Amino acid sequence: MPLRNCETCHHRILTCGFCRSSRSPGTFERYGSFMVDGKHLSATEALASVTKALDVLVLAYDRGEIGVTETARELGISRSTAHRILVTLQRTGFLRHDPGQHGYSAGPQLVRMGLTAIAQLDVRRQARRPLEELSEKLQETVCLYSLDAAVVRLLDGVECRHVLRVSVPLGQELPAHVTAAGKALLALRDPADVRTTLPAALPATAAGSITEWPLLEVELEEVRARGWAADLEESAHDLHGVGVAIRNRIGEPLAAISVYAPAVRLRERDMPAIATALQETATTIARAE
Repeated sequence: MPLRNCETCHHRILTCGFCRSSRSPGTFERYGSFMVDGKHLSATEALASVTKALDVLVLAYDRGEIGVTETARELGISRSTAHRILVTLQRTGFLRHDPGQHGYSAGPQLVRMGLTAIAQLDVRRQARRPLEELSEKLQETVCLYSLDAAVVRLLDGVECRHVLRVSVPLGQELPAHVTAAGKALLALRDPADVRTTLPAALPATAAGSITEWPLLEVELEEVRARGWAADLEESAHDLHGVGVAIRNRIGEPLAAISVYAPAVRLRERDMPAIATALQETATTIARAE
């Protein structure tokens, strides 16, 4: 939610990318409410609004196409409320309403999210056994990541048996440019696309994080050349990692796998051999597609 100046009082306020309403950054915390369409809503009322929008999406999924009257009747809301929700969901890409179309149907954002969820479930299922075998072979933690814009998300992982080991918090998100898996996936994208996807000010999660664009661009070029990425205390202190991308049968990136361990166990000189093992596992996963 981007900050901007209120046109009336010039205080810094937040603008919601979903409903285009605004509130000051401290409104919810201080007063227990925020502004929607010029009205103060309590936290309960705001949650109800979100629930209605989700109900509309479920209805659109079940029926294939829905109209204002049908939405109002099925959800027990007024036609004006139904119309406002439908238009908002259309504007944000979750629903579509083509010229000549009677009602609203699934939009590109909803379709993309659905396809992404299916793909992630598939690659996670395909990768599970190879991840277990690689973790057993290397005696280190092995992780499976997906790339979502500027972040990587941990889909699955297998922890090693060492007392000192890297944990696997499923669903964890990290800036892509500070992780081995993230850099392996970013290196497969067009450099101009990477520039527009990642924030101009690269965030840091550790002292070793790359925060300057020229350095990141050089790093990604090296990843492209050798086929694997390294994390040298960039995502966390005293932690090293190696990552490679998984491609489908036509060369498109599916996800990435990485090995992480304390820096005292995963040394730089060991990384090429680990990268080779990762690449073999990535090939095994891709063939199972």
